Amino acid sequence: MNFFPLLYELPPIKYLRAESVESAVHWLDQFDGRARILAGGTDLLGLMKDNVTGSKMPMPELLIDIKRIPGIRDIGYDAEGVLRIGAAATLHDLESSPLVTGKYSLLAQAASEVATHQIKNMGTIGGNLCQRPWCWYFRVPHFDCFKKGGKQCYAITGNNKFYFSILGLGICVMAHPSDTAPALIALDASVRIAGPSGLRILPVAEFFNGPRETFETILDSNEMLVEVLLPREQPKNSVGVYLKERLRETWDFALASVAIQANRSATNRAFEQVRIVLGGVAPFPYRVPKAEELLIGKIVTTSLLEEVAEVAVQGARPLSMNAYKIPLLKALVKRALQRCAESG
Repeated sequence: MNFFPLLYELPPIKYLRAESVESAVHWLDQFDGRARILAGGTDLLGLMKDNVTGSKMPMPELLIDIKRIPGIRDIGYDAEGVLRIGAAATLHDLESSPLVTGKYSLLAQAASEVATHQIKNMGTIGGNLCQRPWCWYFRVPHFDCFKKGGKQCYAITGNNKFYFSILGLGICVMAHPSDTAPALIALDASVRIAGPSGLRILPVAEFFNGPRETFETILDSNEMLVEVLLPREQPKNSVGVYLKERLRETWDFALASVAIQANRSATNRAFEQVRIVLGGVAPFPYRVPKAEELLIGKIVTTSLLEEVAEVAVQGARPLSMNAYKIPLLKALVKRALQRCAESG
């Protein structure tokens, strides 16, 4: 198997085209944290070209291209009726696939809100789940921040107006940037992960670390995300809504977002089951079970919407510049629930 160096303004970097998941995992293991998976590359290559590195974020010495692995971009049902989405399926694939837009429209809505058409044609579901923070202290090489292996989070006392948290604060106060992650958690999706010991499956809700960890996901350096699994059964009267507020409508990350997947009674349209997951306001996709519980067995009213929105932001501790996210998030929760109530 041959390695080919990349040039550009980067240092010499080896490139490997993997033909199987096993091969990709083998080389991840061999390079012991100095190799990275390459699919769309819309996040990874930008970080490399900007020389965003640190003691716990070395410049990759090997890029493992997984796009030629059979099935890694497929979207389809297996024999048990589970919808399998390969990690290299693009965001455009998700928003245009009849299999996704049919039963799992919430995911298609979230994918459609990511970036630009050009990026959606390149960026993948795996990359969207594993992308790094968009905190400017992380993205600028001159700051040795906690996420790179430094000792502090500069955003706590710095400019923390936009891409930062109000919930789930810890050592790092970045806001998790993924649009698809809240939707997948609301859909009760799982991920399949490959490593030297074989395959393992876990819920997307358990895929993300908290704000005290350097890396955002539970993936070890010798593991890779292989596919996303969506549950077979979707209740007949289910509805999904994804709303996102951002600075620029053409392209930007969420100031706040809300993913709601709900099932309502066929007789009186009351909520029978609901999941509410918030994005852009915590270092990880933030589910609010107490707000969900308020809806069970009830029909939407103005007073109920107000109560649910208040509970959804309980425990919020805004930073010096982002208190506006609390009323913004409450408005998004109310609007999304109202759309759920009006659908169907």
